[in-house]
Amino acid sequence: MHALTRCIFLLCLAFVAGCNQDSMIAKFTPHPEAEIARQAIDDWRTGHVDRLTVLLSPALAGDTEQLIAGGAQLSSAAPLSVKLVGLKRHVTNDVKRYDLMYEYAFGGRWMIAEVVIIEQGDRREIAGIHAQMHDRSLEQVNDFTLGQKSAEHYLVLFLCCLSPLVSLTAFVLCLRTPMRRRKIWWALFTLLGFVTWYFNWSTGELEFRPISLQLFSASAFASPYGPWTLGVSIPVGAIWFLLRRKKLSAPRGEPEQVSTPPE
Repeated sequence: MHALTRCIFLLCLAFVAGCNQDSMIAKFTPHPEAEIARQAIDDWRTGHVDRLTVLLSPALAGDTEQLIAGGAQLSSAAPLSVKLVGLKRHVTNDVKRYDLMYEYAFGGRWMIAEVVIIEQGDRREIAGIHAQMHDRSLEQVNDFTLGQKSAEHYLVLFLCCLSPLVSLTAFVLCLRTPMRRRKIWWALFTLLGFVTWYFNWSTGELEFRPISLQLFSASAFASPYGPWTLGVSIPVGAIWFLLRRKKLSAPRGEPEQVSTPPE
């Protein structure tokens, strides 16, 4: 039963996440910036820092010794695979900034490398480059697992499943309850949750947003190769309706009045 519950929940999360991670990133990959970043990483980790000189910003070009020392700590072997696992683009006036993150697999070891490219007009320069070796891939680090989690993880997961059930229960009861007026508006209101807590499943970080609105009072999403984030809201509409259901119900024998939204 435990495994079945986990599979059902993962299927729901996959549905919310939408399309394939690789195809999503490929759709927004900037060219030729992605190729420049990949080549810069390869030149750096294989000890060919001299090839980067023409592309480095003045700040990086003036500190090549530290750059060489950092590259020496990385694997210079041929990678088994290379993935673009993260990208950001910022545009300010005529200046464009690209933050690209690659994951290199070396058979039991992975390297996460980040490159910052600044573009102004026809000029491009590398304003930042960083890399670190890891024992696990990003998919393993950010995988949605139930084992070895804290009580806070299980509490958030429980509330993330409970809140939609409360909203849907109130919604069905509202549709089945004879009401004098505003039945449709009350039914829609039961599906809304207010005030949201966002929980990072990988790190356990909790973010509170007092001004927020969620349909079904819960959400689950993840950026490509990023951690899962669960969102839990208070099902205010459902709770309010359940508390006022008796007062809103039309007496027996009184015809029900269903108000419809204005066209």
